[in-house]
Amino acid sequence: MSTALNPARGIALAAPHPAAVDAAREVVDAGGNAVDAALAAAVALTVVYPHMCSVGGDAIAVLRTADGDEVCVNSTGAYGRGWLPEQWGPDESLPVTGPLTVSVPGAAAGWGELWRRAGSLPIATILAPAVRLAEDGMTVSAGLAASLAEYADRLRPDPGMRATFFDGDEPVREGAHVVQPALAATLRALAEHGFDELYRGELAGAFADGLADLGVPVTTEDLAAHRVHVEPPLVGEMAGTRVSTAPPNSQGFTFLRTIGAAEAGGGWRGLDPAVLAELFHAGDRLRDLVLADPLVAPVDVSGFLTPPALAEARADAEQALVTGERPEVAARPRPGGDTIAVTVVDADGTALSLIQSVFHAFGSLLLEARTGLVLHNRASFFSLDPASPNVLAPGKRPGHTLVPVIVSTPDGAVAAHGTMGGKAQSQIHAQLLRRTMLGDDPAAAVAAPRFIVGGTEVGDTEDRIFVEGGHEPGMVAALHRTGMRLVVADGRDSEAGHAMIARRDASGALSAGADPRSDGAVLVVEAAALVAEVSALVAGDAEPAPA
Repeated sequence: MSTALNPARGIALAAPHPAAVDAAREVVDAGGNAVDAALAAAVALTVVYPHMCSVGGDAIAVLRTADGDEVCVNSTGAYGRGWLPEQWGPDESLPVTGPLTVSVPGAAAGWGELWRRAGSLPIATILAPAVRLAEDGMTVSAGLAASLAEYADRLRPDPGMRATFFDGDEPVREGAHVVQPALAATLRALAEHGFDELYRGELAGAFADGLADLGVPVTTEDLAAHRVHVEPPLVGEMAGTRVSTAPPNSQGFTFLRTIGAAEAGGGWRGLDPAVLAELFHAGDRLRDLVLADPLVAPVDVSGFLTPPALAEARADAEQALVTGERPEVAARPRPGGDTIAVTVVDADGTALSLIQSVFHAFGSLLLEARTGLVLHNRASFFSLDPASPNVLAPGKRPGHTLVPVIVSTPDGAVAAHGTMGGKAQSQIHAQLLRRTMLGDDPAAAVAAPRFIVGGTEVGDTEDRIFVEGGHEPGMVAALHRTGMRLVVADGRDSEAGHAMIARRDASGALSAGADPRSDGAVLVVEAAALVAEVSALVAGDAEPAPA
């Protein structure tokens, strides 16, 4: 734990729910710094946004300290050693939900690592708002209510889900009051004993027993073996702007490949949207071919990010646009996902992009009753193809979609970018960066219309482009030139992700933007007056998204 960060210098934070922003403001008022605020928001979100994140999920973050040093904190969990290969026959497919899709959840350990590196308040103070939300009850938001309604038939069979989020046989509605006593007890245990309690304490034993009852192949030994991996971020550059993200097992390299290829052709200005769509398609194919856990399988993405390789990627995208020929991409599990981003900057240059997830909506569709944890289904992103580097194996982490991003420039501007959006996160980040580099402020950048290349349901082909309404004239016509199937929405849609940006500009001014597709809000604590200002940016009619 460090006390080096000074909250009196000012903080800007963006999160997808007002309760998370309230939690951040509470710890700032208690003297907390930017990282304390982000952690309070992140843990509060596991209570109010259980369809998108949980203590039973994973987390990846990039942390920048005031001196400019950056680290990636990767707390993604491995598959359990309780799994037996004969549980699937040779002709079976990897399931998308259920007990066999649950790997060790890493979120709590990731919070612990961030707290040890840069937190300033006691854990109990940071977790207090989340404990109250679970113990005293939280109000069901529009986004959660919509997701509960959409997934009701799949959630109803699980006793934990039914007891927590249903009123009788029907899911609770927007505005309902939901109390989560088991989750409150879990959070209290973490507050009292530390984040490691979920992995090596008494809580770990109870959690492992509950997992066994559900048929999840994660044991006490698997929990105890979990380690957070702290490593240098993967870094790219575009027009003097430094962009840092997570290395594998994250897909972040595909984001750097896209922006590097755009730079190789002259940058964002004048970039043909159809070429950008081809870069997105090729990046996803590359991810599916090479991404895996580098601790188990060789994964060297540096060769894809050299200047010659980036120039070749740009040329290949332009050629694909001319010929209409692109390699086949195998259908994968639903590529959305349920994920949240918390982004924060301190006026001294400290910045954190923290991404946490249960992968698909409500993850595995299981809630472990002893701990109250919604369990992620991250293991469904493994492959059963023995030739794939991402083939499932006990003790191995799956390829991961989470992409935290820090952006900085030589003039002193620093920003934390984050988004949900499953495998489309790299695509969303490229569009966010484009908007900010062309002059948009954080609020405008996250609200701007986006397009997503790839399918949205199991079995969809990847030659599909989802296009939000409101794009500049000519965008839809340009994308039609790819020959891919276009699906055009009337306006903003959660299928395009929920993005968050917090920024300190070169003058030291702070700003933040929370995606109107979410239930989001921002917190800006000005250095001079220390006045907390919350701006709710709520899209009450937004569709629930796989994050």
